[in-house]
Amino acid sequence: MISLVVFAVLCICSVEGFLHHGNTNHYTVAATSSTSQLKAFQWPTLPSFDKVQSSSSARTVGERNGLDEEYPWRFEGRFIFRPSLVRITPSSSSPPSASLLSLFGYSLGGSVVLEYDVSPVGPYREYVTMGGVVGLGQVSVGETNKRLLGVGQWGTDLYVSTQVAEDVCKQVWGVPAQVANIDFEEDGSVIQDGPDSEVVGRSGVTKKNFKLSGWDNARVLSSEELQQQTKRFGNIPIFWTPTIKALWAPISLPNFSNKVTQEELLPVHKLRLSASALRLKQCKRIGQSEGEIPIGLTLVVDNVLIEIGEQVNSGSL
Repeated sequence: MISLVVFAVLCICSVEGFLHHGNTNHYTVAATSSTSQLKAFQWPTLPSFDKVQSSSSARTVGERNGLDEEYPWRFEGRFIFRPSLVRITPSSSSPPSASLLSLFGYSLGGSVVLEYDVSPVGPYREYVTMGGVVGLGQVSVGETNKRLLGVGQWGTDLYVSTQVAEDVCKQVWGVPAQVANIDFEEDGSVIQDGPDSEVVGRSGVTKKNFKLSGWDNARVLSSEELQQQTKRFGNIPIFWTPTIKALWAPISLPNFSNKVTQEELLPVHKLRLSASALRLKQCKRIGQSEGEIPIGLTLVVDNVLIEIGEQVNSGSL
């Protein structure tokens, strides 16, 4: 549970005023901040929900749809984080240029499932398997400057529901994404992740199938509240190293190590996260992987705005 608290702090510190919406099997989470901190926030201008985004096929890979010049790409929708304890052994894979952290042989993994209503390539779904907590990420912020990132969470595999989403992930940010079937069923008293499966296509290529039931529980806000452009809170800064699919707390340190070459340093982007509603809800995991211990809860975030900046190539983080 300590690891869960660490992750929650990474994601929601300084967030205030998340709306309470009547529902069962959930717990409301909110952190307070001072009036002076709130005055320092700069809320982004929200797009009209009356304007339906064009289809993926009409989108250009890498199209910039941001609301802020510093963050040229934006994603809107909702996501869940379903934490699990995952067993770490000497044979466990680990990300390059970062250290996989564990306590008593376990780290914090699980899955993150996202439903994007707005993105640079139109609506799509995303499923990320989380490998564990990582530290000491070695990143490049220019030809001669390098930094260390403190602590973050690493995704082992990232799956998307459309081909154009895979293209933009690979071509624009260098994310090793894969196309998969990601099916949502709205009905269900609680969110259920799984069972996962695989199917072999006519070409002989194996394709993953992910099933989420009770997805209506991830819709904290009603359609009427969304149409009213409910205010988002947060503007939380996060570091992102896309090539290893890791999100980091916004803390960087000097890097005096010579063990990693310039070519091995990770590219890093700045992200900004805002949302209107956040809940802890009951969640079931069906068909967990070997060594996985589901916690039984999921963090639900609705009306989220994820903004991505350019790769940091100069200065310091």
